[in-house]
Amino acid sequence: MKKYNYFDDDDSAIESVRERVREADAVETTKHDKTEIFDAIKAFSRTSGERVVTVARTALSRNPFEELEYASKRKKRFVTVVLFIVFIIFFVTLVTATVMSVNKENKRIQQFNADAGSTCSQYIVNYGNTNYENLYNKYKIRGYRMTGLCYVREMDFNRDNTSELFLIYNDSGVYYSDVWGYNDDGKFALLFHEKAAQTKKKKDDAWVTIYSRNNRYYIGLHDEKDVSSVALYGMRGDEFEKRMSCNYDKDAEAFTVRGKVDAASFERIKLAVLSEQKANVIVNQVETLTDGFSTSSDDAAVKAAELGTSLNGSYYKIVEGLNQKYGAAKFVERNGYAYIDGLAVVDLVDFNGDGTDELVTVYRKTVKTRKESDNGKYVPTEEEKYYFEVYRYNGTSAVIAYKGEGISNSLNNEREQYYILHKENGRTLYCQNSFSSKNYGRTVKATSTILKLEKTAFETNFKASYTTDYGYTEYFIDDKEVRKSAFRDEGYLVPFFDGGTDYDASTFFVTYLQRKSSEASSVKPQVEKTVSKIKELNKSYHPQ
Repeated sequence: MKKYNYFDDDDSAIESVRERVREADAVETTKHDKTEIFDAIKAFSRTSGERVVTVARTALSRNPFEELEYASKRKKRFVTVVLFIVFIIFFVTLVTATVMSVNKENKRIQQFNADAGSTCSQYIVNYGNTNYENLYNKYKIRGYRMTGLCYVREMDFNRDNTSELFLIYNDSGVYYSDVWGYNDDGKFALLFHEKAAQTKKKKDDAWVTIYSRNNRYYIGLHDEKDVSSVALYGMRGDEFEKRMSCNYDKDAEAFTVRGKVDAASFERIKLAVLSEQKANVIVNQVETLTDGFSTSSDDAAVKAAELGTSLNGSYYKIVEGLNQKYGAAKFVERNGYAYIDGLAVVDLVDFNGDGTDELVTVYRKTVKTRKESDNGKYVPTEEEKYYFEVYRYNGTSAVIAYKGEGISNSLNNEREQYYILHKENGRTLYCQNSFSSKNYGRTVKATSTILKLEKTAFETNFKASYTTDYGYTEYFIDDKEVRKSAFRDEGYLVPFFDGGTDYDASTFFVTYLQRKSSEASSVKPQVEKTVSKIKELNKSYHPQ
């Protein structure tokens, strides 16, 4: 009988059985390896072994690549959160540091303005107010020379972002230049004092030389015996010392540095043998700057620049500051004239037609000025002037948009004071007439301007002017000379500029602030109008 051998006859069956045996051995081996891993983990950490074992079992039961990806995502989220927190901390720190820096800078500026204002005031007491005199009257020399406190300028001599105060003054006919600034002890002190370039001859110039290089300023000292030799003094620390030299050609009024003519880096501040126009410009510049020094620390606009206030709140802060400084509106009759004293006008006007009102203020204050006496000398005097200001609201605070010294007057009565607003095409324009005369009316200067609010400030929209000198008259429109006929047709756009009294009351609005006592009825109601407008800003306002 034949025997069958299944293993010999079916090789595939044999191989299948062998494969099953290998798989069984692998399973046993894996179980054995896992058991050894778990035992090792337990032995490594007795306190948290079971928890680690649980994690290990989970990890071993999953795809290791998936676990790595999951861990990577968690790490990315963690890093993102940390970076966000770090950014917030950095941003807050940056904002805080910026605010502190701005506050520190504002305090520094206010301190400088206060110190500079006090110093200028002392110079005026010692040497006189900024003025000029006619050299011809005394020396038969044509031209004018500066007197008193002649020149004032805020400068940074050593480029340390801290200002110094540069002054020039006339002491008994001799000019001196001084520099005031903060010394190493933090005190506002005199850092430089020297004579200006001058000779004993009154017909010669007198001047101070300023040289600028790499944003630094130097004062040039000319040798008294030879003005062509110049030593340039610069500031190091809190002292001035000689830093370099140059040459000066008096005839050509040119400076030479290292053999090369330098026309761009030098400035000559002339003090004598000036035209009257130039002397008057210097006076106005000095008065504007010194007035800013003395008032900037408590300026109403600065006080009002507080974030988060409403339009009414911001404007009221301006009004409150001006009221405290100049007094509330008050009707006065004196010396044949009726006028409004103090803060004469408060009004709300939409100048640019954007639906948001601007604040109009007009106040009266005493200013120092000069008048020519009968013998041709210019003598210092005082007069009352009105100042016209407009503030706009920028969404958070009130900021200045226009400031003008003086308002309109009349050809036949320069003491009459008024201002004009003109409504046109949805906008409101500010108009001003200015007349001045001398030699019993034989010499007349007249200017008429129309200004409009563009974006953040007022700009001149139209200007007409004429000058009459003993019967000869020149006419100008927008600073271009024109014929009398053209001026007659185009120059008299603003009421009263032609000397007449008629105007279109439906488009032009005239407010009188000073007139003869016989016309007081046109002035007196302004006090009530001002009070009424202030109460629109703050209902609790009560004039004192």
